[in-house]
Amino acid sequence: MFRSLSPLLAAAALAGLAACAAPAPPPQAVAGCTLERRAVLPLRNVRNFMLAPVTVNGKLALFVVDTGAEASTLTPQAARALNLPRDPGHGSVLLGISGPVRTANVRVREFVVGDVVRTDQSIGLGEMPAFPGLHPPVAGLLGSDVLSHFEVDLDLPNGRMSLYEPRGCEHFTPWPDAVAVPIVRTRSGLAFVDAIVDGVTVRALLDTGARTTLLTRETAATLGITDARLAQDPRRTGIGIGMGGLDFRQHRFAELGLPGAMQRDVPANVAELRLPGVEMLLGADYLGPRRIWISYPTNRLFLR
Repeated sequence: MFRSLSPLLAAAALAGLAACAAPAPPPQAVAGCTLERRAVLPLRNVRNFMLAPVTVNGKLALFVVDTGAEASTLTPQAARALNLPRDPGHGSVLLGISGPVRTANVRVREFVVGDVVRTDQSIGLGEMPAFPGLHPPVAGLLGSDVLSHFEVDLDLPNGRMSLYEPRGCEHFTPWPDAVAVPIVRTRSGLAFVDAIVDGVTVRALLDTGARTTLLTRETAATLGITDARLAQDPRRTGIGIGMGGLDFRQHRFAELGLPGAMQRDVPANVAELRLPGVEMLLGADYLGPRRIWISYPTNRLFLR
């Protein structure tokens, strides 16, 4: 159930959630660079989903932090519980693992992430797998429409997410020992990186909302992995946004990852993925165990 919170109670509830999310030490700065922290939030790992608190119309909920989603969404169940009105003038097309999903929109009076407040928002509806027993409940996805305006510090090992608003920080590095990887962004804010899989460069979507890393069948074929080889791998099924189903094979690769942060002898999934321009989803199984800093304003990814 959602809880209606006064500002004082909302602050107390977030303080309780954030007991393990004390602000991280400030990143290494350079002359003329200032980073204004706009949010420091607890980050939880539930079934390999990264969950952070968001306040919607004064009510606290958990959202999946999803860099692979172009837009933040709400589940239909959350929209009903929050009594949100439909927005007849707008609709959304959500890109799920089984292809585009057309959906209705609802109006949200106030959408709050840390100190970031968005008012009078039209937000699409998207079905998601259930998260029974979680309080506050999981209400949707926090997508790149919000995240891509900030420097995003995702520190799942220490249970916190921080958002920074940068000024003059084109050349800063968050940590002295960081591995730096360039990213290419789409107009909608999605971030792509050049991953390496068995010695081949693959265009990968940076996707914290994907529980596991996934390659398309076409990409696997370029690596010499035939359908006959895949038929010998374990078969699995998955469900994504819109509740679209996907059959995939779990294949073991000799090496997979980003330059300077490779994994050896690692499993990843292979499936018929219907996302234009995507050869691979680099998911939470790879990203979650690391501390990652996504510098959307400077088009760089840092890992440690």
